[in-house]
Amino acid sequence: MIRIWKITNLIILFIQSVICLLGTFYKHIAFGWGLGDILWYGLMYLLLFTHLVLSIKGKKKTKSYFQILTTIFLVTTIFICLQATIWRDVEYPWNGKIFYDN
Repeated sequence: MIRIWKITNLIILFIQSVICLLGTFYKHIAFGWGLGDILWYGLMYLLLFTHLVLSIKGKKKTKSYFQILTTIFLVTTIFICLQATIWRDVEYPWNGKIFYDN
């Protein structure tokens, strides 16, 4: 059962890294804050690196460690995805496109 939690944790880590890399190198992910989107990018990278470090350091931990880790970072990833889509602020209101402002 711990293997399922580790795989789920890696999937969330992969999704976080794809969002960060696509937003940085492909197109701008809009959060509706204009220049303040830089703060969201900083938060995304902070969460990504924290998740990566906790996953590497805790690879021999128990099932409950990975349950908590997976749950926390799943919730934060969902929050960031919602913030970049339907919860965008007024500068770039949501236009039905996922993540991107154009």
